Amino acid sequence: MFQNVLIAEDQNTINKGVESTLRELDIVNITTSQYCDDALLKLKSKLKTDAPFDLLITDLSFKPDHRTQHLSSGEALIEAALGISPNLKIIVFSIEHRIGKIKHLIDTYDINAYVEKGREEGFELKKAIHNILNNKTYYSHGVEQLLRNADDICQTDQYDELLLQLLAKGLKRDQIAKYFKEKQLPAGSLSSIEKRINKLKVLFDANTSEQLVAIGIDRGLI
Repeated sequence: MFQNVLIAEDQNTINKGVESTLRELDIVNITTSQYCDDALLKLKSKLKTDAPFDLLITDLSFKPDHRTQHLSSGEALIEAALGISPNLKIIVFSIEHRIGKIKHLIDTYDINAYVEKGREEGFELKKAIHNILNNKTYYSHGVEQLLRNADDICQTDQYDELLLQLLAKGLKRDQIAKYFKEKQLPAGSLSSIEKRINKLKVLFDANTSEQLVAIGIDRGLI
C-alpha cells in the first residue's frame, strides 16, 4: 500500500472525502494542500527525507484568489512534480470531461489513473489505487468510454488544431490562409484551408464551422 500520499485540492470538503477514502485503505500518512505551489514545496521537502511521497492525487482546476501562484493548475503541478520525482504515481481527480484534455494528460505525462468526481468517486479512487499497486492504469468508466471513441482526435494534427483555434477567434477562411502563409506553415493556400476544414467537418460530423468550433472546444482541441 502507499505510504505517503499528497492530495492537491482547493476544496476542503473534497479533501476530507478523499482523506476518508484513503483511511479506509489503511493509508495513514496523508498530506493535503489547497495550492499547487505549496504542494510542490511539500513534495520537494519530503524528497529530502527517508519517506518521500509515493502518490499524488490532484485536481486540475484551482480557483484563483488573493495569493499569487506560479503553478496555477493541476497539469502544471504534475509536470513540475514529475520533473523532481519521476517515479511518483499520479491520480488525476477532476470533473474535467473533455477527451482532448484527458488524452493530452495521458499521452504527455503517462498518468497512472484518471478518476472523475461524482457519486462513485470513493469507489473509483479505491479501484484506481489497487490497480496502480498492481502496475496497471485505471480510468473511470465514463473516461474509458470517451477514450474508446477518441480515434477521431488521433487523426488531427497540430495544424488542424491551429485552424480550429483561428476559427474560434472569428477569422475567415481567407484570413486563416493569410496567417498560414505569413507563418510559413504548410498547406497555406485558400483551397488547402478549405479542404482541411471540410476534412474536419467530416471527421467530427459537423455541418457548419460554428458547430465544428463547438465540437473542438468540447473535445479539448481549442
